[in-house]
Amino acid sequence: MRLSPSLYAADPLRLHEAIEAVAPYSASLHVDIMDGRFAPAFGLGESLVRRLVGECPIPVDVHLMIEQPETWAVRFAGMGVRSVAFHLEAMPEPAALLLAIRAAGARAYLALLPDTPVAAAEPFLPAADGVLLLTAPPGGGPFSEEALARLEKLPATTRAIIDGSLQAQHLRLPMLSRVELAVLGKALFDSGDIADRARELAAALAA
Repeated sequence: MRLSPSLYAADPLRLHEAIEAVAPYSASLHVDIMDGRFAPAFGLGESLVRRLVGECPIPVDVHLMIEQPETWAVRFAGMGVRSVAFHLEAMPEPAALLLAIRAAGARAYLALLPDTPVAAAEPFLPAADGVLLLTAPPGGGPFSEEALARLEKLPATTRAIIDGSLQAQHLRLPMLSRVELAVLGKALFDSGDIADRARELAAALAA
């Protein structure tokens, strides 16, 4: 399990410094795209993703928390991001879009809101590279251990990303041993020295 910092939680006036601080300890940067409808907030934008892909020293993962993800998913995949995740709740028949993202050169992840059961995604897993499990409501909210427990229902071969109000103490839970990426936001960026905190969290995840 490796660290993927969520840039949505970073100081927007100091993004360059934040990226430089976390990059040596991170597997990727996590970029939330929100439309104010599917998620009750607005996230980061297309122009930032393009700049990150061109200049960032580590891969970029995009998480679409938007209605009508088919409008944007392949477009982001074509920018050179490493992966695109979109929500099953926004597109109940996602197989074609998952395959289109992969054809455009990116990994395709199916994202699930905290109260969506893993069983709802199972028919589409053959077309996906993995699943992103939200452990808090989109746009922010309290961490849900019940949402995290869905990991135990995933097939053993399914890649898993967890995202949503994660704190350092959650990383000690035994069920996380099968997780590929842990997305952390405020736990990383609201902690004083960002580089030191990133180094500590990366070591905790590796252990």
